[in-house]
Amino acid sequence: MSLLYNLFLLPLLAVYCAVFVLQEKLFTDTRSNLQAIPSFQLVKAATGYLHQISAEILFVKEAVFLGGIKAGTDEASFAPVLSNNYRQITLLYPEFVDPYYYSQAYLPHLGLEFAQDTNDILATGISHYPNNFLFRLYSGVNSFQYLDAPLAAAKTFEEASKQPDAPPIFSHLAAILSAQGGNLQAAIITLQIMVKGEEDETVKKRYHEEIEMFKKAMLVSSQQSSVG
Repeated sequence: MSLLYNLFLLPLLAVYCAVFVLQEKLFTDTRSNLQAIPSFQLVKAATGYLHQISAEILFVKEAVFLGGIKAGTDEASFAPVLSNNYRQITLLYPEFVDPYYYSQAYLPHLGLEFAQDTNDILATGISHYPNNFLFRLYSGVNSFQYLDAPLAAAKTFEEASKQPDAPPIFSHLAAILSAQGGNLQAAIITLQIMVKGEEDETVKKRYHEEIEMFKKAMLVSSQQSSVG
């Protein structure tokens, strides 16, 4: 009986494996290109109360596409469509957090345009989740690292520092990037405020050293302007 059972089971298992492999090959060979999503207003009008589910379905479609990208595919070839789609999904359903994280993971490193697109997408997330410090951190990093805009990054971190329970690092980053962007006075004022609220003497000492460093930089800059 056991022998007959095994003789029956083995061909069935072989057929199953063959069908599975064939299905995977067909999926890979026929995978369509990423399609652009229409404007969120159009999708919302078409789906009505189902717009939230529609946004989730569209997001899953993007995730499936990203999971099936062949090795060696140029990311820039689909980046404009992906950027548009995440933008429409987040406008369609702003409370849906996953697209913000995916946008940050796949877009800003591809160039100035996509870093700015990501920050525009993150702005929607920040407006709906003002206490999500990761969204603000991503936006500031994009401005500094990819857009070469330290003052914009400083402003983002300054706004983050004003939120309840904001980590002190945001104020410090705002000060450092203000200085890097040339706004030394803003950096000094920010650090002076941080000194007043800091209890750790070691941290206070570091802030005072940075304040003195920025004051010297301001003096040098002023002298150079006078000579010029």
